Amino acid sequence: MPQDFDVMPGNKAIAHGARLARVEVVPAFPITPQTTIIEYISDFVADGKMKTEYIHTEGEHSCMAAALGASMTGARTFTATCSQGLAYMHEIVAQATSYRAPIVMAVANRTLGWYWSLGPDYSDIMPEMNLGWLVNFVETNQECLDMMLMNYKIAEDYRVLLPTMLSLDGFFLSYSQERVYMPDQEKVDAWLPPYKAPYSLDPTESDSWPAAGIPTQLHTTYRKIHEEVMEDSKKVIAEVDASFAKTFGRSYGGMVEKYRCDDADSLLVTMGSMTTAARRAVDKLRKEGENIGLLKLRFLRPFPNEELIELAEQVDSIGVVDRVVMHGTGGGMAFQDVKSTLYNTGIKVPVQNFIAGLGGEDIPIDDLYAMGKKTLSARTVRPVNPVHYIEHKFPGMPAPQKTTSSTCMHPGSDGCAGCGASIIARTLLNTLGEKTIVVNPPNCSGVNYGQSVKTPWVLANFAAGAAFQTGVYRALKAKGKERQVYTTSYAGDGGTYDIGLQALSGAAERGESIIWLCYDNEAYMNTGIQRSGSTPQFAATSTTPVGSVWKGKSQRRKNMLMIMAAHRIPYIATASLAYIPDLKRKIQKAMEVTRNGEGLAYLQVHQPCTTGWYYDPSKTVEIGRLAVQTGAWPIAEIDHGEFKLNIKPKELKPVKEYLDPQRRFRHLDTELVEIIQGHIQDDWDSYLSMDAQGKLPWY
Repeated sequence: MPQDFDVMPGNKAIAHGARLARVEVVPAFPITPQTTIIEYISDFVADGKMKTEYIHTEGEHSCMAAALGASMTGARTFTATCSQGLAYMHEIVAQATSYRAPIVMAVANRTLGWYWSLGPDYSDIMPEMNLGWLVNFVETNQECLDMMLMNYKIAEDYRVLLPTMLSLDGFFLSYSQERVYMPDQEKVDAWLPPYKAPYSLDPTESDSWPAAGIPTQLHTTYRKIHEEVMEDSKKVIAEVDASFAKTFGRSYGGMVEKYRCDDADSLLVTMGSMTTAARRAVDKLRKEGENIGLLKLRFLRPFPNEELIELAEQVDSIGVVDRVVMHGTGGGMAFQDVKSTLYNTGIKVPVQNFIAGLGGEDIPIDDLYAMGKKTLSARTVRPVNPVHYIEHKFPGMPAPQKTTSSTCMHPGSDGCAGCGASIIARTLLNTLGEKTIVVNPPNCSGVNYGQSVKTPWVLANFAAGAAFQTGVYRALKAKGKERQVYTTSYAGDGGTYDIGLQALSGAAERGESIIWLCYDNEAYMNTGIQRSGSTPQFAATSTTPVGSVWKGKSQRRKNMLMIMAAHRIPYIATASLAYIPDLKRKIQKAMEVTRNGEGLAYLQVHQPCTTGWYYDPSKTVEIGRLAVQTGAWPIAEIDHGEFKLNIKPKELKPVKEYLDPQRRFRHLDTELVEIIQGHIQDDWDSYLSMDAQGKLPWY
C-alpha cells in the first residue's frame, strides 16, 4: 500500500509511533541514548501536533510512578528509558504488572553498571525480563514505529492488559537514519481505537478498581494466573500482527521471524539489530552450500517455545547470539531460555552460545559468519565448551603521562569551547588541596575532568551522590581521618535540584560534614540541553522547545538557596565563576565548617553554558557577570543563619542586557521580558529585606 515515508532515526520513529497512537500521558526524564525520543515528543507537543500531558519528572523512579498512575486512571501512557534509568525505576516496573497497566515503554538499550559504556548491550533490559512485562525486540527503525502501534493493540487487549517494553539497540537504531513509512493517522485511528480501561481509578468511570493488598495465600494463585495470561498473549500477538499486515501491508511473523528456515539443518538465533548482519552472514553461508537458517526472536517474554521446538526438531545444531552475559550461569539469557525450552522435549540438538557486542561493540557480518560456521561444525562434533566469547584484540591504553603541574588539576580539558566548569573545578580543588575525595554524580564534568585531576574522583549514581559522599565521610570518620580529608561533590543542577535532591536533603538533615558543590548551568547539558528544576522561566531547551503552544519552560526555577536554608545547615552560599575571590573565600568557609564537624556546607556556583545557552564562547565570564549585575543570580551566603548579600549593585541593570546575548531567550517579547524583570525585582527586594534583617528567624 502506498504510504508517505521519511528518513529518520529510530528514536524519532518511536516518537512518531507515540504521536500516531494518540498517547495521552508521557512522563519523561532524559538519559542517553533514549533522550531524543522525549525531545521529539516535546517538539510535537510544543507545536500543537500532539495533544498529551507531558510530565517533566525529576528522575526515572518518579517517571515510572507517573506512568503507572496515569495508566491505572485509564489513559494511554508512554515513557522511555534505558540502562541506569531502567534500573532506578525497577521497583515500580515490578508493580506495573500486578496492576495490569498496559504501559508501553521504549528501552534504547545501553550497558548497565560501571563497566562503563554508553554503547548498547542487553545488560539493562535482561534484569527486568522476569517481572511479568511483555518484552519485544526490534530490528529496524520501521519496526520501531510499527511495534509502537502493535504493542498498544496487544497490551490493551482485555485478554492481555500487561505493560510492554519495546527494546531497540541504543545508537545502532536510536540515532541511525533509515527510511520509515508513515501510516495515515485516520487509518491508525480506525485500527487502534482509544483505550478504555476495564477498571479505572477514575470513580466517574468505574465502580471497581485494582487493589494491591491480597492475602498471602493467593500469591501463588495470582502468579499462576499471570503466567496463563502471558501464555495467552501469544495468540493476541499473532492476531495483531496479521491484522496490522492486512491494514498497513507489513508483517513481522508474530512471536518470531524466520529467514531461510524451510530446509535448514542448522539454526542461528538472534534478536534486535544484529539480525540484519546475521541475514547477510546466512546468505554467505548459503552460497557456500550450507543449509543454515536464521530465527529472530521478536518477543523474549513470553518466550516463543512452540516456534523454537518446531524448528529444533528439523535441525542438527543451534547457535544462540547473546548481547549479554548472565554472570554465574555460564551464558546469556536467550541461550538459557533456549536450553530450558528444549530440555524436557527429548530433542538432543547441541546448542552453542556466542557472547558478542558487549558494551556496544559492533557485531559485524564476518563475526556472525564465523558463529554460523561454528554452529554448523557442531552437527558432527559436539562442542566441549558450548559458550564462546567473541573477543577482539585491544592494543591497550597509552601509559599515563606525568605532569609537572603544581595544581590539583592537570592542564587542558575536553569540555566545550567556552565552558567555565574548569574554572570552578580548578578553584575548588586548588583550594581544598590534594587530600580531597570528589564524588561526582553524572554531568558534563564527570566526563571532562574525572581523568584530569590529582585527587580521587568517583562517578556516583545520579540519584545518590550525597549518599555516596555520606559513605565516604563515615568511612573516614571510622578511621579517625574525617579532619584530614575533605569530601566534596561536583554535581550539576540535575543531580542537585531534581533526581539528587532526596539524597542531598537526607545528608543535610543528618548533619553529614561534607561539602556539596553544585555547578549550575541551568539544564541537563550532559544529555543534550533538557530542562531541569534550575532552568529559568521561558528558557528554550530541547524538552521545553518554543512552538505555537509552548514558549519555553513555563515554570519558574526552584529556589535552592531557600530550600537548603530550610534544612538549617551551618553554611549555604551562592557564587559565580565571574567572581573568583568570592568563590574561593566561600570554599574556605565550607572547609572550616566541615573540618569542625558542624554539618553540611552547600555551595551553588553559577556556570554559564555556551552550548546550552547559545552565546559567543568568548563571553562566558561576561555573561556570568551580567547575571549578577542584573539580579538574575544573587550572590549571597547564609552563615549559621545569618543572611548576607555579598554583592549589592547600587542599581540592578535591566535583565534584557543579560538575556539578549543568549539565543535560548531569543523568542521573548516585551511582555515576557517584563514578567522576568518583575520576578527578579520581587526576589531582589526580599533578599535586601533578609540582608537588613540578618538572622533568619527559623534558624
